[in-house]
Amino acid sequence: MATFKVLLDKRRQLQDGTYPLAVRIFNGRSFRDVKLKVRIKEDEFDEKTQRAIRHPNRKEINQKIIQTLIQLQEATLKFELADEYTTAQKIKTGVVKPSVKLDFIQYGEKIAKEMQDVGRLGNAAAYRAALLALKTYTGRSTFQFQDVNYELLVAFENKMLTAGLKKNSIAAYHRSIRAVFNRAVNADLVDLKYYPYRKYKIKGEGTAKRNISKSEIAAIDTLNLKHGSSIWNAKNYFMLSFNLRGMSFADMATIKPSDISKGRLIYKRKKTHKVYNVKLTSKAAEIFSYYQQPGRTYVLPIIRADITPNSERERVYIQQAIKNCTGRVNNLIKA
Repeated sequence: MATFKVLLDKRRQLQDGTYPLAVRIFNGRSFRDVKLKVRIKEDEFDEKTQRAIRHPNRKEINQKIIQTLIQLQEATLKFELADEYTTAQKIKTGVVKPSVKLDFIQYGEKIAKEMQDVGRLGNAAAYRAALLALKTYTGRSTFQFQDVNYELLVAFENKMLTAGLKKNSIAAYHRSIRAVFNRAVNADLVDLKYYPYRKYKIKGEGTAKRNISKSEIAAIDTLNLKHGSSIWNAKNYFMLSFNLRGMSFADMATIKPSDISKGRLIYKRKKTHKVYNVKLTSKAAEIFSYYQQPGRTYVLPIIRADITPNSERERVYIQQAIKNCTGRVNNLIKA
């Protein structure tokens, strides 16, 4: 059950010594403030009665407080009668309609920036790639949320197909675009009636399995390559991933000496942040022994020492290293 409290927002004292007046909505553990666009001093507000006192316009201010409380109570009752899941934000939006200052592209960029700031660089890159594709293949640079509708998404898909993009690449762009819309709907920035993915369905396609046989892995493992060469390193990274239960290249690149202890590797996966505790095979331990050197930030010599951890530059560097190593390993397999 939601409750309401009129208060001074003492987090924000203004230059004239006044504070903004607000109604705080409490619902469970969450709360939201409805600003009354009124500023009064601390001695002009009675916390017990939650009303203005001694202010020259106290009658008008108190009337505004009463009207706002009535509106909030009516909004709450409406949601409860409809048996809808109610949050403090939802009640607030029932009274104060949000003005969406950001268009769809700007809002997507805002989300990408937030992800980048918390180190989710792959997600940030995926969002930005999808937004760029939307602008490129529609020929538009700005969109209101309601512009991103079923017809536009169909035209967007057709343009990309005509340009030769694969269905799975198109599906990846759509998943990012859908995620932006989901975030906006959940934040009550856009009405659910504008949500286009109720009708438009994301369509990918299956890919052929490209399993490598045990004999091929054994053949790669026994190759006699020049110690320290690029192809030798690529072979070691491939075999290390195989021996570490398919560990991703990005996670291997950032293994620290402290992650290896008592014959085990303990690391947090970059993508999911899940912690893994893997027993080292004799082959994995052998490969690590080739590279372990005192004073090195990471065990494997993939990331240069001058690259900032968890930065965009690190992500790009790892992606380029993946491309180079994949090409070399593919050549080994074909040979």
